[in-house]
Amino acid sequence: MVGEIEFYGYSNLHLDRIKAALPLNEGDVIAIRDFPATKEKIMQSVKRELGREATDVSFTCCDHRTNLMIYIGLPGDSSRTFPYNSPARGPSRLSRRILDLYDRAMELTLEAVQKQPDEDSSKGYGLSAYRPLRETELAIREFAIHNELLIRRVLRSSAEPRQRQVAAHALGYARQSRGQISALVRASRDEDNSVRNNAVRALGVLALSSEKLAAWIPAETFVRMLNSGVWEDRNKAGGLLAVLSRGRDPRLVRLLRSEALDSLIEMARWRDPNHASDARMILGRLAGIEEGRLQELVASGNVDEIINAVRR
Repeated sequence: MVGEIEFYGYSNLHLDRIKAALPLNEGDVIAIRDFPATKEKIMQSVKRELGREATDVSFTCCDHRTNLMIYIGLPGDSSRTFPYNSPARGPSRLSRRILDLYDRAMELTLEAVQKQPDEDSSKGYGLSAYRPLRETELAIREFAIHNELLIRRVLRSSAEPRQRQVAAHALGYARQSRGQISALVRASRDEDNSVRNNAVRALGVLALSSEKLAAWIPAETFVRMLNSGVWEDRNKAGGLLAVLSRGRDPRLVRLLRSEALDSLIEMARWRDPNHASDARMILGRLAGIEEGRLQELVASGNVDEIINAVRR
């Protein structure tokens, strides 16, 4: 069942008309096999209404009722092109072992979410409380420690998106260093969505684990990502910047306010707290709300007070 249909990138667009033109509503039931056709119908409905296509349609599972969420990117003033790296064309490849470990980790992650979702990020890389996944993650860590140069080369130059996806994930399990972070920051602009997703997630775990590591990550690089037309970009950039903004660096606060305020407000209004809380925390810091009070507002879902404060 479709639980929530959310939008972003709609500044200066008639959102109500776009909603009315959609080919489905919240509460409708769609099968997984119908996702591609439904996505195409949504894209077409937006194009008929605006004369321009949606920038993205993302199906995401799940809200607190285990219902499907759909995030639709619109080409309004709060959506801007996020520049990607030039296409990689190199022959470098990872071994079958790490490819299989990655696939197993992705499969076990779904089980872990249902059985033991807790994760320890204190070491700079994710270790699940779910034992089968944890053992696989430790195997990835072992591979990364002994093959970091190959992983970096594949991440930078392999012509195959899947190879770069696995490399981005594996590099997050390598030794912590400026070189590791630099390679992940570069990968956050890869032309492939999943490479960017894996790279920014790895940076988020590193930032959570250590203030020193967080200081090595150039926060300004990810502010523009908040305005991307791709939902995964906004989601991951919000998560990373929620960590990097904890110190309320005045330069970062000014940049977020001047470059991404509309996008952050759109994201803060999403109804699912798991996807909206990062933007709410960032906005509260822009407004100067004391951290303890801000956490209370976010936990209670008091979005309007946060938005009103930042607008003042």
